Amino acid sequence: MGRASPCETVDDREDWMTRGDHVVLVLDDDPSILSGLERLLTAHGYSVRLHSEPDDFFHVGMPEVPACLLLDNQLGDGMTGVQVHAELQRRGWHIPTVFVTAHWNVQTVVNAMRDGADGFLTKPCNPTDLLDAVAQALQRAFTLQRAELQAATARIRAASLTLREREIVRLVVAGLLNKEIADQLDIALITVKVHRGRAMQKLGAGNAAELAHIASLAGITG
Repeated sequence: MGRASPCETVDDREDWMTRGDHVVLVLDDDPSILSGLERLLTAHGYSVRLHSEPDDFFHVGMPEVPACLLLDNQLGDGMTGVQVHAELQRRGWHIPTVFVTAHWNVQTVVNAMRDGADGFLTKPCNPTDLLDAVAQALQRAFTLQRAELQAATARIRAASLTLREREIVRLVVAGLLNKEIADQLDIALITVKVHRGRAMQKLGAGNAAELAHIASLAGITG
């Protein structure tokens, strides 16, 4: 049975939508907004998690499935939405975020977009615009999660390489031919071919292009 490559992809949106492998997070201190968004999103097949306070949002933690966040900027006496978004970045939580708020100014929008926000909608927002923003943000979340899983798989496989195999992979990725690698390392050409073949097998690479991609994911460069 062959091993799956970290380069493999799946049918994106249909796959996670039909399995329910996603969640739309909503952080807003207005109960009527929370209930309205919950009705709208669940009616269109989305799984939803509601929060009225930043502390509760962070306490529950990062979802394991692809997720996006609909975030109000004015959150009562606690953190602002911009501060919540900055805390996400500090914690390394990669959640595509769409601000949905009536309280904003130009500088708020500029700062939020500069820090990686995926969109900014003004309350009351058009339901179609909101649903479009959610679909795009979740698609990016799925892409991010898939990339992280591919990188983790590549790192695990790379950990099985010997020092010589890792060295040869670096030189292959740098564009050297087998003969050039043999000359540079002062080893036999057949030795290079053996180590290269073993490295490709361990990494699950079928050709040089796949080897370069997986090596990049695993951090084997230079």
